[in-house]
Amino acid sequence: MSVYRRLTESSNEEEDEVYLQETGSYTGHTVKPMKQQTYTVEEAVEHMGFGRFQFYLTLLMGSFSFADACEMMLLAVLSPVVRCEWQLSAFQVACITTVVFVGMLIGSPVWGKSTDKYGRRPILLLVGVWMAYYGYLTALSPTYYWLLFLRFMVGFGIGGAPQGFTTLSEFLPSKHRARLLGSFQMFWAFGTCFEVFLAYLLIPTLGWRYLVGFSAVPLTIAVLINFKIIPESVRYCMTAGKRRQAMETLETVAKMNNTTLPEGVLVKSKEVERGKLKDLFAKGYVRTTLQLWYLWFTAAFCYYGLVLVSSEILEYDSVCGAAEDWNHGDSEGEVCHCQLLSQNDYLTLIFTTLGELLAIPVNVFLPDIIGRTRLLGLYFLFSAIFTALITVCSTRLFLTITVFAVRALTSGLFNIVYLYTVEVYPTIVRAFAVGSGSAIARVGAMATPFVAQVLLTYYVDSALIVYAVVCFIACILSFSLPIETMGRAIQEM
Repeated sequence: MSVYRRLTESSNEEEDEVYLQETGSYTGHTVKPMKQQTYTVEEAVEHMGFGRFQFYLTLLMGSFSFADACEMMLLAVLSPVVRCEWQLSAFQVACITTVVFVGMLIGSPVWGKSTDKYGRRPILLLVGVWMAYYGYLTALSPTYYWLLFLRFMVGFGIGGAPQGFTTLSEFLPSKHRARLLGSFQMFWAFGTCFEVFLAYLLIPTLGWRYLVGFSAVPLTIAVLINFKIIPESVRYCMTAGKRRQAMETLETVAKMNNTTLPEGVLVKSKEVERGKLKDLFAKGYVRTTLQLWYLWFTAAFCYYGLVLVSSEILEYDSVCGAAEDWNHGDSEGEVCHCQLLSQNDYLTLIFTTLGELLAIPVNVFLPDIIGRTRLLGLYFLFSAIFTALITVCSTRLFLTITVFAVRALTSGLFNIVYLYTVEVYPTIVRAFAVGSGSAIARVGAMATPFVAQVLLTYYVDSALIVYAVVCFIACILSFSLPIETMGRAIQEM
């Protein structure tokens, strides 16, 4: 017989209310307090381990990551087309990308607070519907300014997308989190590859509006698949007083993993005090915080910037002097530089985007071999070198290899910066540290289009050198981080 006990606090802490699930009746009796064995959600997850439930949940949450990547990669392949159709200047093209990140910056705290109040499941589904809805509307944009507004709304929705990984992480045993974070990147990588392939098929034949519409289809599919399957966060259920729902979810996990729950009664986890900004600058963390903030900024600035650079360079073949031709057109009063990507350009983009898959095995194994700070330093160092090599006028093969390497290196940065941030700070300030770092990363993403799509239009080498220098500075800061977290116990206080 399954019995649920709901323990309530009383003024003298001497009474328990006992509910019998089988009969649904309340005994009405007061019993003497007795010491019972208890366990928390975290202890239950650790006890049940990694199994079939986590595998399926990874696929479900990965579908959202795949769909988000499609919407983000769309920015790179959309720019050359709308530039030509609406005769846009470089500044106007850059704004299309920037408004998405402005929307993310504003939307992230809104969605975060909503999940605390209403739960992760409904908010995650709402985020998917929101992004798909405004994604479809973007395909109908009548003017440039409508396009800006609708992409801003998509960006607002993307601000809530990280809730998917947060939901997954709550069901992961601690020893599997780091490696799964590295492998989870493959969904994003496949999403970016899929979007470029979709552009290759649709833009030359049906046009950019069909591309935008079809890019929202993966989100629609993800919402439909997850509508009845995705579980609610057990931690949220306990916080909201929904112990029975939490137990049902944990029993499902145990059944799918062919294991059992711990002995005892499920209780709410101990409340952890939320960190504040001043905690990031506590003794021993001032230097770490300042250096990490620059690394967060650089990771976003360089990753998203070099994604845009790859399509811009292919659009104009600019590293070998073609820039002189379209700069000359500007002196004659032309507003925009219009040249569509060829089929060979799209194939090159697909191949270079596959470079993001190369970072996955690196992030899974190397952090525990050479350490977090060394790996970060090497990522930034080689990113600087290969970015500088793009300025060399050579063959298309050489350009493809260098861009492939840059995409692999910059895509690997985010996961290690995130992993290091989670590990280096104590529990009380860990969530706030990740949140502040993510906000600074979005500032970097908002700024990068004006280098990748404005400065590069006029001074190609200068734009690439900006990225190389920013990465080289980050390399020095990475190697000089005062704390190495490999093998270091997680700090509680």
